[in-house]
Amino acid sequence: MPTERTPLTQPIETRDGTLTKDSKSVNGYFESRDNKREFIKRPGLATVTLDNPLPSSDGQGIYYYNGYIYSVVNNTVYKTNPSTNATTTVGTITGTVKQCYFTPSFLGTYLFFHNQTNGYLINGSTGAFSQITNDKVAVVTILTGGTGYTDATASVTFSAPPSGGTTATGTVQTTGGVVTNITITNPGSGYVTAPTVTITDSGSGVNATASSLLSYFPTTGLVAGVAFLDAYVFVGTPDGRVYSCNVGDPTIWNPLDYITAEAESDQSVAICKHLNYVMNFGQWSLEFFYDNANPIDSPLAAATSYKVEIGCANGDSVVPFEQTVAWIGTSLSNGKGIFLLDGTGPTRISTAYIDRILGNSDMSKVTAYSFKMNGHMFYVCSLHDLNITLVYDFNEKMWNQWTMYAVGTDTSGVTGIYAEQYFRPSYFTKVNNDYYLLDDDNGTMYTMSDLYYTDAGAPIYYRAVSDIVDSGTTKRKFYQRLEIVGDKVGAIMKVRHTGNDYKTWSNYRSVDLSKPRAQIYLGGADRRRAWEFLCTDAVPLRLDSAEIDFKIGEIENEAMQPTQYRKS
Repeated sequence: MPTERTPLTQPIETRDGTLTKDSKSVNGYFESRDNKREFIKRPGLATVTLDNPLPSSDGQGIYYYNGYIYSVVNNTVYKTNPSTNATTTVGTITGTVKQCYFTPSFLGTYLFFHNQTNGYLINGSTGAFSQITNDKVAVVTILTGGTGYTDATASVTFSAPPSGGTTATGTVQTTGGVVTNITITNPGSGYVTAPTVTITDSGSGVNATASSLLSYFPTTGLVAGVAFLDAYVFVGTPDGRVYSCNVGDPTIWNPLDYITAEAESDQSVAICKHLNYVMNFGQWSLEFFYDNANPIDSPLAAATSYKVEIGCANGDSVVPFEQTVAWIGTSLSNGKGIFLLDGTGPTRISTAYIDRILGNSDMSKVTAYSFKMNGHMFYVCSLHDLNITLVYDFNEKMWNQWTMYAVGTDTSGVTGIYAEQYFRPSYFTKVNNDYYLLDDDNGTMYTMSDLYYTDAGAPIYYRAVSDIVDSGTTKRKFYQRLEIVGDKVGAIMKVRHTGNDYKTWSNYRSVDLSKPRAQIYLGGADRRRAWEFLCTDAVPLRLDSAEIDFKIGEIENEAMQPTQYRKS
């Protein structure tokens, strides 16, 4: 009697870009050891009980900074103490409810974030929350240096802003009697137009003139992402401009301090930091900029030799981590794929099957993040229009699907019921050794751990679906016994099969995984068969394969041959 082992580490395969047929592994990851590969249940979730619960609305981002977790839900910013779970409202933001992008500024003085509409700051010392405004003096330009000035006697005054503002102040620097620079000591506030600058001298200095410009944080909309490099915060705009704040000061943005991605005519969709570069992702190109320490205008210069002709399908798929970047890429000549940037060269990590799934998505909403647990680095990417979360394990170089049992839409299109959905925690931050996530659908905050075996009490659908196998022959196979190989745990594995290309399935049969021999008998007969293995019990799982005994039929039922005509 032949015996075969069907692995429970089933790769994602799809003939049509859906996950309704063909093999897949759900809610787990693979781990190779001793010349074998095991299927391990993914970490679970626990709801964080806050003294002031977040509203049940759209989550937009989460970030740990200066001892607090900052989360944004439905355009309101909240601050949570992870030690006590005490939560307070920090402020509100304006614009369309979209994902937020965070970075600390130089020396952690501020937490900067934006929502693709406006920029915001949280003061690290006071905790004060503010929107970045363009009512401050950013730069003073010397028009004529004059003569006879000295640092000791020269001074500068700025015209006052409208009522309610504060007047800017500055100091004068001279060389050889000529005014060479004016340093802004207070940028003021409340200006609508740039103030006039007057340079005076109590000695013999005359004829020096200067003009000013107000701060300019982009007001035409921002692309996804933010970068911090060498004391500068960088943001990007769809027209390819990359703007930088004043060195070490994200409250001031010089309107002249920008560089433009010009290698291609495409629009920009995202920026991020990678190694010592600020990267600009266009629709079908990728450009690198480095800090050239330019004394005027942007500190950046283009690293033209590193240009890549692969762009980005959705900026929210861009995730930098551990000296690399992953994103959903696209180009003029090829379809979508998921790429990894190692150094300055891209490598495609998606398979043809993953690319088919990406091809079915309109990319209207994507969320992605990465985290490392139990020695595995994961890239978690949700395609919201398809209700699918794809997870790449960089250690095993394999793709899996993760789901969450929640209110949503089932496979038949019925809404408002509990069913398997995409993995709802769409935003991630780490607090020391703890993992915090934010639900994009209802604003729930979770912690994640491999010691949790449910998703906040809901079952985790740990599942493997096999490819269709025929054991090398299309003769009918009679299945005698099936045994689950793996750890002995107090759980029930549900097993079913299909013999007609995933169109219909048998009833589930239960296998007790705690038994010395976790097996069932009398599995029916098929010419070609696929199996599904499902466990929803709240236990840890590490399983290897299903061992199957079968017999091959030697006598086949054949249709009657046509009657031969007799000769007349």
